[in-house]
Amino acid sequence: MAAMALLLTLTVLGPAMTTLGDSESGAGNAVRQLGYAVVFGLALIAMRPLKHPERLAVVPWFFWVALAWCWLSLAWALDPSVAVRRLVLTTIVIWSVFAVVRQLGIERTLLFVRIALIAILIVNYIVVLAIPTLGLHNLGSEDPLLVGKWRGLMGDKNQAGLICALTIIFFTFDRRKLPNALSAVVILLSVIFLWFSASKTSLGLVFIAIAASFGFTRLRAWLNSRRAILPGIRNPILVAVALALVPLIHFGVQSELFLNYIADSSGLTGRTEIWTAMMRYYLTNPVFSAGYGSFWNIGNASPIFRYGEGWVQTVSEGHNGYLDLLITVGLPGLILVLVATLIIPAYQLIATRRLTDATWALVVSVLFFCFSHNFTESSLFDRDTIGEVFLLLALAMLWTGEVDARNGNPGDEEGRRRSTSLENPALAMNRRARVRAGMGSSNGKSSRSGRRGV
Repeated sequence: MAAMALLLTLTVLGPAMTTLGDSESGAGNAVRQLGYAVVFGLALIAMRPLKHPERLAVVPWFFWVALAWCWLSLAWALDPSVAVRRLVLTTIVIWSVFAVVRQLGIERTLLFVRIALIAILIVNYIVVLAIPTLGLHNLGSEDPLLVGKWRGLMGDKNQAGLICALTIIFFTFDRRKLPNALSAVVILLSVIFLWFSASKTSLGLVFIAIAASFGFTRLRAWLNSRRAILPGIRNPILVAVALALVPLIHFGVQSELFLNYIADSSGLTGRTEIWTAMMRYYLTNPVFSAGYGSFWNIGNASPIFRYGEGWVQTVSEGHNGYLDLLITVGLPGLILVLVATLIIPAYQLIATRRLTDATWALVVSVLFFCFSHNFTESSLFDRDTIGEVFLLLALAMLWTGEVDARNGNPGDEEGRRRSTSLENPALAMNRRARVRAGMGSSNGKSSRSGRRGV
């Protein structure tokens, strides 16, 4: 519980803490780095590894494959010292999120997440209203187009918009025993803050993600009502999801086409100029690229000073999570990360019947939002960025539900009832036959021999 509380605190305060670090050299914030070491230690202690070493294996194997390529990329990284620090943090965050969610279960995880989201929403409103010089983008050192936009304690309007959008999602789905009135107030305040932040990406995507989740939930209900055909269509659905990677792979192989596509420098508030510089660099080294964490904020060694011009040289990220992976871990690394975070989880979502409908809808909405958000912002497989941590939380809840069901121990009472109702009919009939034979009883009592037989 302490690990989860500290993890969420560091995550939501990360943008503010990052500004206090040495962003140009990549040194980061020492307090933040120490905080994640404490999170890792607390999670490790809570798992009692000396007595239960198997508990350490909480991260799915396909995540380790993607991480292995990232670690291998340090062999050719432009700045290995900075890259090591960033990759250590990424690895710690991934393991810690899966560990604490596995230990706490889905219900308590949602409780902690919602407490953290309410707390940061209140803090952001206080900062905007009481300290406008800090809570608003102000004229002076800022872009004139940003003046007056709300950012609270989040560093910039896009981070503020992102946390508001995630708050809306987490208070829309799987609210458990949360009062409807409280959810409505939190959602309304989040929508207001999101509107005044003018974060176009988050404002446009959050409601699309919610609508998509409702649509996928109805599709899932229809498929579950036709279980006889479900096994036969899972693989085609997986193939369809995998085919969604084709445009990314195509642009990675035929990069000149992508350069022509983003030739208009006025598109997407100037992001296309950043993407052009990134793709120019990628063309020089399409397989290995710069190495994990070795493109932005590494001082004069950064390739952006050779491939970008003007204001592009001052930015600290590519504003596209997929392109950022492409220029750091190359096309192989990008594919491995997408397989680990999108393709396999998508198949798992299609196949699972162990999550409640509400939890399933929440996970789908968060995944849809985070992957869409990475088309204009960067967070995918990137340390403790807000988008990355909340994506990991959703994936960890999905994986926790699957592991609990596999071990015959659904994570909470609602999940237990759900798993019982979705039990395979043949297995249920066999279980009832054992009960009638004296191996157990429906009221939970059994004889000594019955327990031994089971």
